[in-house]
Amino acid sequence: MEQILSRTIAAFNDRRFREAAAIAAEGCQDVQGRDELFWFGLHEACEGFALLMAGKLQGAETELVTAMEKLRNFGYQYRNFEITAALAGIRLALEEIRAVRQRHRKAFDMTLLPTFRMAAKADL
Repeated sequence: MEQILSRTIAAFNDRRFREAAAIAAEGCQDVQGRDELFWFGLHEACEGFALLMAGKLQGAETELVTAMEKLRNFGYQYRNFEITAALAGIRLALEEIRAVRQRHRKAFDMTLLPTFRMAAKADL
């Protein structure tokens, strides 16, 4: 699972959101409980950003909201994935999407696309 997570993050950070969603879907297979909630939340986040890049703001907003609803149950990190940083990036993107949809902004500011990351491991 860690390899799938690393591949998902790499694709996401390279702005290959559709590919990241497909990789995250692999993580959704054969999981239960908290792992299921985590992987589906991560998949929805990737899907949301793929929709954003396709110019489908309403669909992107829906996916990102559902991703946040799932991921916010994990605290600071889960499986070495920095949940807090991901949620902050998703929240900022949602605010920008809403500003564009309400015509307060003309276009989504692409500099606001977040990066996902693994938690730093301490040297012992």
